[in-house]
Amino acid sequence: MSIITLTTDYGIKDHFVASVKGAVLTAIPHAQIVDISHCIDLYNIANASYVLLGAYKNFPANSVHMVLVEAEMYDQTSFLLIKLNNQYILTANNGTLSLLASENENAEIIELDIPNSCANTQSLYIFVANKVINENKFAELGTAIKYADCEELVELKVKVADDENAIRGSIIYEDHYGNAVTNITKELFEKIRNNRKFVINASRYKAYRINEFYADFNTEVKSIREYEGDMMFIFNDLDFLQMSIYKSNPSTIGNVKSLFGLTYRDAIIIEFID
Repeated sequence: MSIITLTTDYGIKDHFVASVKGAVLTAIPHAQIVDISHCIDLYNIANASYVLLGAYKNFPANSVHMVLVEAEMYDQTSFLLIKLNNQYILTANNGTLSLLASENENAEIIELDIPNSCANTQSLYIFVANKVINENKFAELGTAIKYADCEELVELKVKVADDENAIRGSIIYEDHYGNAVTNITKELFEKIRNNRKFVINASRYKAYRINEFYADFNTEVKSIREYEGDMMFIFNDLDFLQMSIYKSNPSTIGNVKSLFGLTYRDAIIIEFID
């Protein structure tokens, strides 16, 4: 079985997704195509990187993951084939890699040669996927480069104060439930925290604790239903700090954006107290 996944901002209204799938199946008839998402915010590389991060490791080894977000051939200077965690990722060299891997991870990266026969990104990805799946090609498809040579997405970088008394992150993704996911990982938080107390600053709002689980509230004070609509922070299933509204619903209770006015790229600052 040859699995190819698609992560795009094409939406589901138009013909674009079907066109890509048809071209893939024409070139690789035995491929099984899996949609990761076609609802990435338009041109939003951080969104695409986060969504792919949440999915790709669960696929069988040697699956090929195509990222078609901000990936027009004539807008981008180069394209990458990345081998990471026994998976292959095809993406423009536009910063997508920033969230998927760190410099310390064992990612093999090829800057792709673009054959004259490939007139657009779709045809390039299909050409490369065919070589990987049917001919087991990798290094021959371009030039090996280092992680540091790849484009970096600035908004995915977390800043730690020189005195390590604060972490400045930002919202990088809003999920289906209206949760605001930040780029602050649990690993970094615990490393800098060093068992200290802390305060999380989200615009003019403050929080002094992080829930261990979604419904982690003091039910001795009031019933769990009475917490509906309360703001909370939690490390989500990918271990990123997430701002949530308990039992959020845009049409009733509201969500982070509607209640607090916080959205993509807004700052989240954690201050540590000795």
